[in-house]
Amino acid sequence: MLTIRPLSQAEYDARIPALKAEYAADEVRAGRGAPQDALARVEQQFAALLPDGLATEGQLMFAGEVDGEVVGFLWIALPTADRPQAWIYEIQVDEAHRRRGHGRALMLAAEDELRARGVTRLGLNVFGHNPGARQLYESLGFETTSQQMSKALE
Repeated sequence: MLTIRPLSQAEYDARIPALKAEYAADEVRAGRGAPQDALARVEQQFAALLPDGLATEGQLMFAGEVDGEVVGFLWIALPTADRPQAWIYEIQVDEAHRRRGHGRALMLAAEDELRARGVTRLGLNVFGHNPGARQLYESLGFETTSQQMSKALE
């Protein structure tokens, strides 16, 4: 059974650089700018979202564990006046642990954590090039509320 616990500072320090690089690559793949600019944009976004790192108020980061072994990571922002719902910024299942239901279990643990905090709505974004994630979120009851489309003009 998967459980979540607060991420340690060492885990945060290990995960965030890789997360930034992966997100920058996803931004490029989604057509949101040139590769040489992507990481700088991502660094700015992270600085704005996590000005105090792991201690940033309103940001929750968890390690997902199964039998004491870390299998994934979850980053949730609590609702604010500007965004009246909690927001999943990242859910990751470590590669060695994929295709075992841990992504679903992490999402369900996030929902339980948020309900316990009195949160009534949860949102997220998913890249169009990630159909597996879209399928998971839809199977958990998430509905598409907006959709962006893009076309390269050559």
